Amino acid sequence: MNIWLLVLESVLLYFVPPMLVVTGLLSKMMIMPLLWTVFLYAAVVLQRSGTHMPRFRIDWPALRIILGRFMLLAPLMTLFVLFFYPQMLFSMPRKHPGLWLTVLFLYPLLSALAQEVVFRTFFAYRFERLISSRVLFLFSNAILFAYIHSVFGNAIAVGFSFIGALLFMSTYLKTRSAVMSTIEHALYGNLIFTLGIGRFFYHGG
Repeated sequence: MNIWLLVLESVLLYFVPPMLVVTGLLSKMMIMPLLWTVFLYAAVVLQRSGTHMPRFRIDWPALRIILGRFMLLAPLMTLFVLFFYPQMLFSMPRKHPGLWLTVLFLYPLLSALAQEVVFRTFFAYRFERLISSRVLFLFSNAILFAYIHSVFGNAIAVGFSFIGALLFMSTYLKTRSAVMSTIEHALYGNLIFTLGIGRFFYHGG
């Protein structure tokens, strides 16, 4: 792909949508429609590539690593909320159990999967050959993912997204499976809503 077309595509896909929301030209209600618009574009491009369609296979050794890492980080995230936002801890399952269960079911399908195709599979397809350093590649993806989450207007969304992207892209590069990075993404996303700080990720807190 011509470098200038790649730059234009990247600006239109990754930089313009958040700016439209941050500047108030579009409301935060448009975040999901924007995500799915970019997702559909990415899916078509990947399908036409013939070689980079998202893979949806379970890598069992990688799954054990993902679950082990989650068992280590989940208590730390719980302590973070308990220390800094004790009034929010488990607020969603306590106050809105029906909504909480709905989110647990829909978030992996409607949000995590689309994000992983766009920000892991498609990003790797476009940039992995251009960024030779593995560390630089990981941090570039993490910075981009954190920037995207600036639409929510708070440091929690930006900071957690940066760390999450490092985990999710590492998993994707090891497995080349969109389903594996989606499983990991969904685990932490659902944990965030369970802990009660999901508001930082859907309307800014």
